[in-house]
Amino acid sequence: MTRDNVPAPAQLPTPRQPAGGACLTAAISQGAVQGAVRSITARLVDKFLTNPPDWLRVLWHALPRPWE
Repeated sequence: MTRDNVPAPAQLPTPRQPAGGACLTAAISQGAVQGAVRSITARLVDKFLTNPPDWLRVLWHALPRPWE
C-alpha cells in the first residue's frame, strides 16, 4: 500500500448537548424537590424534638449510655 491509498481516519460523531431549556427545567424541578424534602424534614425534626411521642421516649431511655 502506498501513502496515497491510506484511508482517512474515521471521525467519531460529537455528542449532542441537551437543549438549554431542558437542563434549566430539570435543575428547577430538582431544586423544588430538594426544597420540599428539606421543609418536610425540618417540620418532622421540629415536631419530634419539641414533643416526642411516647414510643420515641421509650427507645431513647432504652439506649445504652456508655458515658454514664
